[in-house]
Amino acid sequence: MDTTLGYFQQVLWYITLWSAPALIVATVVGIIVSLVQALMQLQDQTLPFFVKLVSVSITIALTGGWVAGQLVLFAKNILEAIPNVGR
Repeated sequence: MDTTLGYFQQVLWYITLWSAPALIVATVVGIIVSLVQALMQLQDQTLPFFVKLVSVSITIALTGGWVAGQLVLFAKNILEAIPNVGR
């Protein structure tokens, strides 16, 4: 991936990969909470928000180290490639 376009494609892939755990957890938890609310006939709108907030926060805390490591490695690769841009 020596071209600038290749780096942009790599950035988009990393953004998708890094955001996937939180998005998947939020979706699954939201569906489960909605089903429980429908079964119990609860009308509280803050319940799904709070449960999703807690679950996504835990997910980010658990995957944050991995994401930070990948981000540092990618930034290092980009910074090392700067002198070669335009050659």
